[in-house]
Amino acid sequence: MNMNTHAFGLLLLITFFATSCSHQGTGHHRENGWYRIIDGQTDSIASTPIITVKEFTDLRLDEDYFGKSVIIGNVSKHKLQAWSDSTEQLVDKRMGFVFNDSVITAPRINMRLESGTFQIATNKNYDMKSLYRSLLNEKKDSLDALFKNKGWEIDTLFYNRLGQVEQDSIINSLDYNDACAIIVGFER
Repeated sequence: MNMNTHAFGLLLLITFFATSCSHQGTGHHRENGWYRIIDGQTDSIASTPIITVKEFTDLRLDEDYFGKSVIIGNVSKHKLQAWSDSTEQLVDKRMGFVFNDSVITAPRINMRLESGTFQIATNKNYDMKSLYRSLLNEKKDSLDALFKNKGWEIDTLFYNRLGQVEQDSIINSLDYNDACAIIVGFER
């Protein structure tokens, strides 16, 4: 084989890998949370969330009437109006809870939801306990990042002495938007 054949073959191989790699990276990563589900599209998940995990409060693992594990939570009081308005727009449409770029559940909305309470449930054999722990960890990580970004250190001597239930309670009761307001208040 001559040098031109090798060069052409190498160029063809590089082009193949470049195009195959570019297709892998076209998937859009979404932040975990509630999204509008758009029927009749290949990618049926809306590009922007209605509410994200960091804006959840009072998460708890519970059981439904059939004894299946479900996660119950509330929307931040700062996002309640946006939640209510979004659910009103979605009457007779679906809203999905997205976790790690997969729709876990996508209930059809029957009416405007003003209370801000939601439930994450699925008919599949999904590990809800693991999902619950992941959601709490994600919320904790978002709060940690917020405080660390402003140069605040976590009082680990106090926090680490608490049991898991107490730690979860602190994470659940601290609203991300209130934490932002606290930081702004201290910066003045």
